[in-house]
Amino acid sequence: CAASRQAACGAGCIPVPWLCDGEQQCPDGTDEQCGCECCSVPSVCGAKKVQCPGTHHCIPHWELCDRHQDCEDGWDEEGCPQQPCLPGQWQCRNRVCIMAEWKCNGIDDCGDSSDEDVCAPCPPGMVRCDEGKCILESLMCNDEDDCLDGTDEPSTCGELRAAAGHCLVMGQPHNCLPAYSCQVCSARVDIRSGDLYWLAFPHLSCPRTHVPCRDGTECVAQEYMCDGEKDCADGSDEDGCAQLCDTPGQPAPCQSHEYQCGLGACLNASLVCNGRQDCADGSDEGGNCSVPCQRSCAHLCYPSPQGPRCWCDPGYRLAKDGLSCVDIDECTEQGEGACSQTCLNAPGSYSCGCLLGYLLEPDGRVCKLTGPEPMLLVAVQSELLSCGLRSGREEVLLATDKDRVVFSLDYDPVERKVFWMDLATESIRWQDFDLGKKGTLVKGVRSDCIAVDWLGRNLYWTDGAAGQVLATRLGTAWRGIPEYTVVMDGDLDQPHSLVLQPLAGQLYWSEVGSHPRLMEATMDGSRRHVLLDQGLGWPTALALDLPTWRIFWLDEKLGSVGSARLDGTSVKVLQLGWVRSPFAAAVCEGQLYWSERKAWSVQQVDKASGKNRTVLLKRHGQPHGLQVPTWGSSQLCTNGCAKSNGGCAQLCLPNP
Repeated sequence: CAASRQAACGAGCIPVPWLCDGEQQCPDGTDEQCGCECCSVPSVCGAKKVQCPGTHHCIPHWELCDRHQDCEDGWDEEGCPQQPCLPGQWQCRNRVCIMAEWKCNGIDDCGDSSDEDVCAPCPPGMVRCDEGKCILESLMCNDEDDCLDGTDEPSTCGELRAAAGHCLVMGQPHNCLPAYSCQVCSARVDIRSGDLYWLAFPHLSCPRTHVPCRDGTECVAQEYMCDGEKDCADGSDEDGCAQLCDTPGQPAPCQSHEYQCGLGACLNASLVCNGRQDCADGSDEGGNCSVPCQRSCAHLCYPSPQGPRCWCDPGYRLAKDGLSCVDIDECTEQGEGACSQTCLNAPGSYSCGCLLGYLLEPDGRVCKLTGPEPMLLVAVQSELLSCGLRSGREEVLLATDKDRVVFSLDYDPVERKVFWMDLATESIRWQDFDLGKKGTLVKGVRSDCIAVDWLGRNLYWTDGAAGQVLATRLGTAWRGIPEYTVVMDGDLDQPHSLVLQPLAGQLYWSEVGSHPRLMEATMDGSRRHVLLDQGLGWPTALALDLPTWRIFWLDEKLGSVGSARLDGTSVKVLQLGWVRSPFAAAVCEGQLYWSERKAWSVQQVDKASGKNRTVLLKRHGQPHGLQVPTWGSSQLCTNGCAKSNGGCAQLCLPNP
């Protein structure tokens, strides 16, 4: 057996995490004799912990050789390897050696997360220490060693203080003046070399979906311009919005039944030339107001200071001939801003509708779920929590052993079971909400994401290291032999997040390898095609919003939230500074929810604008998987595998 990863089990081998996991794998039961040498873990400590000699003090195994004395006598730091790792291995921050290919596979193989911390760039405003940790850039040169190796306090820190308030322009020191001469200016020390340098950007570079603020220090989404909220620190995104109608080339914001005053205000056409000055500047009176209306207008004819003009009823637009009126298709022109779900255009108007299970709010635009309060299921360390999305009420639904981490999760609304990935035992487990029963679906798997096909009665998962998507039956009972199939293999470049659309028989996943992309296929793995392969960095969290037929993703590398229609069109990306280490995401009604591992919180924003961020949940421990269960009945739904398992003896994978 492989000494570091496997243990003897009769004539065969089993993975080390299966030792003392509460389920007998070896015929003679030696894998569960936790007090014997085979487990190599003293019974006083339990799995994945070691005992300090001569005491009852237990420490996690990853605290061995972590350069910090955890046992009173320092035993945990004695005899630690000082030599480099063997060829093909990589040394963790705690000096543990792991296989080089395990680095950046999305799993904490080191035990101190150093093999994953070094993968993604540090968030904006942070720099990386030599040992891999990210620290705030403001902690550089603060006379304290925030990096273990002291690289944040180089000898050039004295020069930094002397240079504060200056920048280099064309190679010469230059005092920082207002934004016009030196838009971004500050003296910095390079954390690697210790060299002093200045930042001076005459022009800020923004993505094509964003525009720069006037002070040049940040970019905001185009949708945020003139929306009534100051998103730039200097408020420049709201400057001049009242005068937009006076800008040459800008279309008049007034509707076809309104008259535009000289200062830009809009006035109902019936108030023009009525003998009273209704515009503040009086531009609605005088001129040719006395000329009678004699034009063959399709709707209305009103006098104006510019002479008689044709006007249209609300919901119509004046045609190019200046006489006839054409209907405005609000559903097309306003897009998702018209209705939160379905939109139906009508002559001169439009109406919003809701899908089954939703109710239209009094505003006539927004749809809300009917029935019980929608709940958010969240995995935080070793616990599974539920959080009411209206009441905010929290409840612990499941508490596993504290050495185990509830990782990715999903919910089966048919049998009301929750499934989750248990990294400690390398297994996918389940628990019944109604009966309290629990069990193991499959063992010997390591996955970043699992997804339940509640209609076809299967469970899918990704294996980023192997480059595969796999599946097994939901009703499979663990018999000691893995029963699953590889759905997709071959050209997958580190598949990560995974979401299903059982009603359409579609499967969507993200790849975070050298060429990040979003992919789509049928749920049997056929008809694969690229949904999106541009503008992506590290899309680590996916969520489907079926009422709007869109897919959302959070990008850890770019710090952004993106969405697109399920055909890959209508792509929208918002750069949000608080998106740093997203793991999983979910959409419910008008909100996008995601788990932030480094901030130890679950956050939410408006899914359309990215605004109104709130921290929904914050606990001591990293949040991972989350899901908004569908509590309603699914008896009316069907697909090819829903009835009699599609006639298959074992696994049936839908192919619509």
